[in-house]
Amino acid sequence: MAAIVLLAFVVAAQESWSQATASPRESSIKAAFLVKFASFVEWPASAFARPGQPLVIGVSDDDEFQADLEQLVTGRTVDERPVVVRKIAEGAVPAGVHVLYLGPRRDSRLRELIQSIRGPVLIVTSQAQGLQAGSVINFSSEGGRVRFSASLAAAERHQLRLSARLLAVAQFIDGGLR
Repeated sequence: MAAIVLLAFVVAAQESWSQATASPRESSIKAAFLVKFASFVEWPASAFARPGQPLVIGVSDDDEFQADLEQLVTGRTVDERPVVVRKIAEGAVPAGVHVLYLGPRRDSRLRELIQSIRGPVLIVTSQAQGLQAGSVINFSSEGGRVRFSASLAAAERHQLRLSARLLAVAQFIDGGLR
């Protein structure tokens, strides 16, 4: 009987341990999504000065996300471009980035910051009202799962086209049929 109890305890502990180690942090899931988003975006020719120019991802207001993203992109490419992660100082208007992630913030100037960004930049937020503020893609959490919504109008304003394959898995499409 003691052997059965011990076996049940070991199995339960293994299951618990494997679930704990198998469930990545939300920030690492978002980082993986962000890198994938870049490969499902059609960039205008003006977005890159030359072939092989790095895809620059700027990160503002989320050090944990930035660390996960840096670890994820080491040695990786997106559409045959190396990926570079750059920290954007709080409140700074980012320049020279192709993807900009604005972490969770309670900044009443979010809309103002997003509207100041010109050119082909994929703006991704993690805000309750991210799309309404002008973001192209916004993360949300539902039932412990990371989801995202997209804005076709914001993508167009930033001279980007989002792939139908990306839009097919979006939870909500602002300006779309779903």
